[in-house]
Amino acid sequence: MKKLIIGSILIFFTISFIIYNELVIPKGYNTNIHEITNSGSKTQNVKVYLDATFIAGTIKNDDNNGFYVVFGDGVQYIVYMSNREAFKINKYLLANPDKSYKIVGITKEIPEDLETSGIKFINKWLDQNHNHEIEEHSHDIKEDEFYQYFGYVYLDNSIKKNLITIFIAIIGITGLLLVLSYINKKYDIL
Repeated sequence: MKKLIIGSILIFFTISFIIYNELVIPKGYNTNIHEITNSGSKTQNVKVYLDATFIAGTIKNDDNNGFYVVFGDGVQYIVYMSNREAFKINKYLLANPDKSYKIVGITKEIPEDLETSGIKFINKWLDQNHNHEIEEHSHDIKEDEFYQYFGYVYLDNSIKKNLITIFIAIIGITGLLLVLSYINKKYDIL
């Protein structure tokens, strides 16, 4: 009986965490990142969201995460997220061009090493995607203009508490195994 009670409590805790994580936590992200970047603020650790409409590409990437240039509200932002998340968002946006995708995270100060690669990216992207009356015209945005294009903060979407999620999954599985063990012992199913 002890296994059934402990297992049920662990399963209840896991389900409660999932519901809280899906329904309550995203509601705390009620500040659009545009409010911060547009004002020139360097405020960090603010819960923000971005209604993304297009992922232009990546400025800097490693095996699992990257700094992506993401458009929303007609403005470009830098979003740090997992490559898997970026792929999922891009797939959704390409399939639904008339919709946006809400990305949530917290603001972090843009590291200085992103300035050079960010300027190279935006110049190249604008040259490739912006029509000019004069064909030879190319963009020449300087490094000191970086913050006019991206602001001083980026949206960090990588803080998803992956370790907590794994820990909660282990708790839920443990609870399920305890309940199944009780049922097996009680009814001699296996």
